[in-house]
Amino acid sequence: MLRDKFREFSRDTSSIGQERVDGVNGLADALIAAGHSENATVAEWKDGLNEAWADLLELIDTRSQMLAASYELHRFYHDARETLAQVQHKQKQLPDEVGRDLNTAEAMQRMHTAYEHDIQALSAQVRQVQEDAARLEKAYAGEKAADIRRHEQAVSEAWAELRGSSQGRRQLLLDTVDKFRFLRAVRDLLLWMDGVRLQIEGQERPR
Repeated sequence: MLRDKFREFSRDTSSIGQERVDGVNGLADALIAAGHSENATVAEWKDGLNEAWADLLELIDTRSQMLAASYELHRFYHDARETLAQVQHKQKQLPDEVGRDLNTAEAMQRMHTAYEHDIQALSAQVRQVQEDAARLEKAYAGEKAADIRRHEQAVSEAWAELRGSSQGRRQLLLDTVDKFRFLRAVRDLLLWMDGVRLQIEGQERPR
């Protein structure tokens, strides 16, 4: 990766360069201390050398920061796209079927509880995208900031839609299970009343 290669180059260059600059500075100091006839020229060259070295270090630092910022932005775009794809995939996994009877409806309810647990794991990824977008928007302006906002909004809107769909399905399954439980209670009661009627009708009529 370019950023890692430059980091290695920066570390090696700074280390080797500082060693060489220190060596030349030591040589200049020795010449000046010995009262060299060209003391003023030596001091001037030493200052020029140190100034050039400081400029080079600043250039390396600026380049490192630019690469780090570029890497962070590209990582945000990658994370946002990946999170959006996962959220949309989970949205497609939501079934429409609610069950034909109490047993299947209760089974669907258990499956949905597991599904909700799965999508809850995505909330941390969504939150990370939102936090990264908020931080990066401050560092960029114009079209780039707008593009960051678009990526974040796409993720946030898809996440809100998924949560809404999931909550709606949970309520629908609750209503379905309650309906089947009610119908079973009604059926059991009707069967019991039929039994009581048969008992009454089966008894001898008084003479």
